Amino acid sequence: MQTAVKFPPWYTKLKESHFLYIFFIGLLGFSFFTLGLVALPSQSDLFNLFILVCLAAIAEIAAPFLTVGKTKVAYEVGTAVSLATVPVYGPAIGAFVISISGLCYWLHKYYNVPPSKRRWDQLVFNIGMRSVAIYIAGSFLWLSYSFNPALNTFMLVLAWLGAAIILDQLNLWLLIGLLRLLKGPAIKPFDFWLSNRWAMLTNIAVEAIGGFTLATALFLHGTLGVIVFFLPIGLSAISFQLYVRQMKAHMDNLENIIEERTKELADLMGEKDALLSVLAHDMKTPITSINLYGSLLRDKPELAAKKPHMLDVILRSQTTLINIVNNILDIEKLSSNRELITNPETFDFVELLSATVESLQAHAQQKAIKLNYLLPPGPLSIHADRVQIERVLQNVLSNAIKYTPEKGNVDVRLQSNEGYLHLDIIDTGYGIPESELPYIFDRYRRVIKHKDKASGTGLGLAITKALVESHNGEIRVDSVEEQGTTFTITLPVVMKSPQAK
Repeated sequence: MQTAVKFPPWYTKLKESHFLYIFFIGLLGFSFFTLGLVALPSQSDLFNLFILVCLAAIAEIAAPFLTVGKTKVAYEVGTAVSLATVPVYGPAIGAFVISISGLCYWLHKYYNVPPSKRRWDQLVFNIGMRSVAIYIAGSFLWLSYSFNPALNTFMLVLAWLGAAIILDQLNLWLLIGLLRLLKGPAIKPFDFWLSNRWAMLTNIAVEAIGGFTLATALFLHGTLGVIVFFLPIGLSAISFQLYVRQMKAHMDNLENIIEERTKELADLMGEKDALLSVLAHDMKTPITSINLYGSLLRDKPELAAKKPHMLDVILRSQTTLINIVNNILDIEKLSSNRELITNPETFDFVELLSATVESLQAHAQQKAIKLNYLLPPGPLSIHADRVQIERVLQNVLSNAIKYTPEKGNVDVRLQSNEGYLHLDIIDTGYGIPESELPYIFDRYRRVIKHKDKASGTGLGLAITKALVESHNGEIRVDSVEEQGTTFTITLPVVMKSPQAK
C-alpha cells in the first residue's frame, strides 16, 4: 500500500513557470548577497560602508513614484549608491548594499500589512533581480578599474557608462522575462522595451553620473564627502516626493471635478431628453385640437355660430402653446443668468388678480370646481412687470385647478401687512407628499403621483419661483397629501407717500 506524498504549497507553486523563474532569480541574487556578506569581515572601512548602506536605504524609501500611462516609475538613487561602492569594496558588496536597501524599502512598504498579505514573491524577485544586475554591472566596472587603475577621463566615462547601461538593461530584461511568463503573448518583449526607452536615458544618467560622483567623493574626502554629496540629493528626492504627492492630490481633485461635471452634464442631458419627451406629449394635444377644430370651421364656417365652444378650444389650445414656448424661453434665460423682468411699471395688483381669476372661471366650471376669492376693497399698487406677474398668477391658479378633483374648491385670499401683500391660493386637491415638497420648485420636477392627473412640463413652478424672487418677493408651499395645498406669494407694495399739510 502506497501513501500519497503531500507537498507544501510553495513547492506546488514552483511547478508554475513564473514561480520557478522568481525562485531562480531570487536564489541567484541571494548567492551574490551571500558573497557580499562573507566579504564584509575583510573590509577595512566598515564605517563608510555602513553610511552608504544607510544612504541607499533612505534613497529607496524616499523615492517618489510617478504613474506614466500604465507604468509606475520610481525616481530613486539607491542603485547609484550601490554602484558607487563597487570601486572601493567590490561587486559582491554592491549586491549586498542593494539587497539591504531593497529589504528596508519592502519592510517600510508593508509595515502595517499582515504577514499573510505581504507580497513575498515580490520581495524575492526584486531583490534577486537587482542583486544580479548590480553584481554583473559591478563586475564590469571592477574589471575596468583592475586592468588599469589609473584610468584617464575618457576611460572613466566609458567604464561608468558601460556599467550603468548593463545595470539598467539587465534590470529591464529580467523584468520583461517575468512579465512574459505571467501574461504570455500579450507581452511582446521588444515592444515593451521600446515603450520604456524614454526612461533608459534618465536611469543610465543617474546611475553613471551619480555613482561616479559619489565614488569620487568617497575616494577623495571619505565620510564627509559622501554625506556632503548625498545630502542635497536626498533632500531633492524628498522634496520631489512631496511635490509628486501634491500633484497627485491635485490630479485626484481634478478627476473628482471632471467626474462631477460629467455627472452634471449627464443629468442635464437627461433633463433635456425628459423635457423633449414632455414637450412632444404636451404640445401634441393642443396642436391636434387646433388642427381638428380649425379644419372643421374652415370647411363649415356656420359651425362657429352653432358651436362656439370650438373657438374657445382653439384659443385655449393656442394659449397653452404660447405658455409652453414662454416657459422654454424663460428657462433659457435662467440658464444664461439673464433678467426675466423687461417692463416694470406701477399697477393695481387687485385689479390684475380679479381679471386673472375671472379668466379661469370657465376652466374651473368644467370640473365643477368653486373658484372663490376674497380681495381687499381698495387697490394695492406694486411696481413690477405686469405680464410676468400675470404669468405667476396664471401658473399657480391653473395648477390649483388642474390638481383639484371635480367638485373641489379653490380659494384665493389677498391681504396686505407691513409693506407687503400676501396672496394665499388654497385648494382641496390631491396634495403633495411630504418627501417631494423640498423639490417642488426644481426644474422638470413633477410630483410622481400627479403625472397621470394632468399634463405639464415641470417648468411652471420653477419659473414662477424665479419670477417672484426677481421681484424681491417670496413663494412658499404647504401641503398635506389627499387634503390640499396652499401656495403663499409675498410681494412688496408701493407705499403711498403721506399727504403734505
